[in-house]
Amino acid sequence: MANTLELSYPAVSKSIGALEDIGIVREITGRQRNRIYAYQAFLDILNEGAESV
Repeated sequence: MANTLELSYPAVSKSIGALEDIGIVREITGRQRNRIYAYQAFLDILNEGAESV
């Protein structure tokens, strides 16, 4: 993300941490490096109606 946005790693890390603290994103890999975050509200919208009846 830092490379894509052309920002420093500390700036991106602090921003992601803030989003995580307020519950907007959550880390889903459990790793220390190359972590992946999910925006649960968006995933919930995509899954709407996708549940089997």
